[in-house]
Amino acid sequence: MTGSSSLFSSVIEDHLALKRQNSHLDDDMPIDEFAVHDPFQNHPLFKTEAEARAEEEETGEHPAVSLEMPADTLTMPVMEEPEDGQPIAWIETTTDQDFRWE
Repeated sequence: MTGSSSLFSSVIEDHLALKRQNSHLDDDMPIDEFAVHDPFQNHPLFKTEAEARAEEEETGEHPAVSLEMPADTLTMPVMEEPEDGQPIAWIETTTDQDFRWE
């Protein structure tokens, strides 16, 4: 790698040099039969919402995640405050006074 070129351009140059070096192998050992199709061509992440819904209607498949929220998850539960007025913590710390994080 020369002092003025970046690592990225150096990698590209090495790749192109290797491609030129191996170009004579294409006639004897073509790689086209091993090349896979584009995996992103029909991937659900690359469809519009309208395309995905139309495909669901055509195939009869349902979405993996329901688009409607169950009624019992729309409200947050309310906890009663203890009579002594102390807040309820996620861990009970009043039982063991000998515990130390050290």
